Amino acid sequence: MHYFDENLIQQIFNSNEFKGWLLSRRWFGDKSRLSNLTFKIKLIYFNIIAERIFISIIQIQTQSYIKSYFLPLIQYDKIQDILEPTENIRDNIIKLIDNTYSKMVALTVHDKPSEEIISLNLVEAEYCVFFWKNMLFDKKISETFPKLSMELLLYTEQFEDEMNMTKVQNLIEASLYPDRYEYSIEQLGGGNTNNLLFLLKLFNKRKSEIDPITFIIKSYKEFTERLEPKTLYILVKNNFPNAPKIYGTIKINGKETIGILEDIPNIGNIGDVYWNDLNKMVKSVFETIKKDASILNNKEFISNLIKKNCTESLIVSEQIGLQIKHLHEALILPEDPQYEKELVNSENYLNSYTNWLIKIIMSIEQSIGQRSENAFYNSPKIRSILIDIKDIIEKFKAEFKTQSIELQPIHQDLHMEQILYNKDNQHYNFYFIGFEGDPQLNYSERMSKFPIEKDLASFLRSLSYIKFNTMIEFIETNLIVPEKFEVPEELLFSVYFRKSAKISQTQLYLEKIVSLVNGWEERLMNKIFDKSLHLNFPLINLFTIERAMHELDYELLYRPSNMIIPILGLKEIIDKY
Repeated sequence: MHYFDENLIQQIFNSNEFKGWLLSRRWFGDKSRLSNLTFKIKLIYFNIIAERIFISIIQIQTQSYIKSYFLPLIQYDKIQDILEPTENIRDNIIKLIDNTYSKMVALTVHDKPSEEIISLNLVEAEYCVFFWKNMLFDKKISETFPKLSMELLLYTEQFEDEMNMTKVQNLIEASLYPDRYEYSIEQLGGGNTNNLLFLLKLFNKRKSEIDPITFIIKSYKEFTERLEPKTLYILVKNNFPNAPKIYGTIKINGKETIGILEDIPNIGNIGDVYWNDLNKMVKSVFETIKKDASILNNKEFISNLIKKNCTESLIVSEQIGLQIKHLHEALILPEDPQYEKELVNSENYLNSYTNWLIKIIMSIEQSIGQRSENAFYNSPKIRSILIDIKDIIEKFKAEFKTQSIELQPIHQDLHMEQILYNKDNQHYNFYFIGFEGDPQLNYSERMSKFPIEKDLASFLRSLSYIKFNTMIEFIETNLIVPEKFEVPEELLFSVYFRKSAKISQTQLYLEKIVSLVNGWEERLMNKIFDKSLHLNFPLINLFTIERAMHELDYELLYRPSNMIIPILGLKEIIDKY
């Protein structure tokens, strides 16, 4: 360990090998912009706590760009040296090695005549129990936190019920007597999240007969001010039962880097319900339309088909709108200016908002124009969508008749993976997670208030993604002819942008499926939009366009083949209005 200091680590971090490793991390943003590796990495915080654990905050810098990340790492010689017995299994070792940066380093040691070559292995610390045991449950280390500009804060005062108080007490006991417990972690979210999420289990050795105490540990990778801890605290104060409680945080230089949250038992996220129902229905109907495609012209047949195959998603849709309403009510705390409602002049708000939307579209047009002329998204038809959507924006703005707009704290990023559920017979319990704000906005913008319609628009875009991904999977499974080298996205594109009046049998089948899934989407939307919600639909449409534009920008940068989904979403809005 005496080999390593801040200067050496910063030198290693600025190697192209390490930069390439960073770009491979799911949480590392702006990959396209930084892919040439010309950026610099500055250590704005570095400390070695305990043996092998490096706590660092790195700042990514170019002439026109700056962003910081929380990056704790564990150095090891042999991977087994940092593993608990429960972690020493093949799959886990492979995962840790996959998340390791390795490099041979030549070091000049003052008392040795020649350079010493060492193998440097650095693994993302959050994947190891070793890291969490030291950060959360080693009293000697936590006592040094103030000298390291770190702070461990437990929210013990906000839990009055016995169950949650017991959990907090176990956290405290484990930090005082760590040898009384065994620990295990399990990554959540399939590694598909911008922050790292883990399920932490504490097993009391003296009470082996009882279930372990469980927590969600969240590593906030982007080093910035955080919205989520305070928002969760507000929900607790308002006795909102459908969001996780926050038990504690670890701050570095005054900013939350780790959150300790309630583990909410759940079956999954509600996107699974919609996906499973829709795919079941689409698969079941294909044999029918091969015999008689005209059957899907019958509205009553479609209605019965949806009722028969989509029972669960119909129930969820009937309940979720009101649950979102209750969430919005619980986000209001009048004595806190940040969490109270306010009224703004609608004309001023909409002029500012729509001008901002137009700038986003123009930026995407410019980005597309810089790409290959042969790329499908450079076609005149797609360019015309971006032109037409500007006119649609003006149309929705003109349809808004109310003199004022009510703004308040909202979720901001309410897609279906942010809503977990449990089920008791036909009753669903929903749990809202991920209160970090809109990832497209900076912190000061996330601190702003919004119309509640922004959340509904975000939710509807999830529905649209499920619809189009279901059709793409259906095409790939049932309609693709391998020897023709067909691409599912191109077949779907051809249905919405048909070149001629002549239609093939494949296109006929697909048009019927499109008609079916559109009927499904409309039916569910009518369930979601309960009349008691008092929603403004021109605002929902504007926020839906905003969400689709952000999706288009994201897919253009990272997954060009997926651009078809936001493009067709925008096409549907244009065709409808």
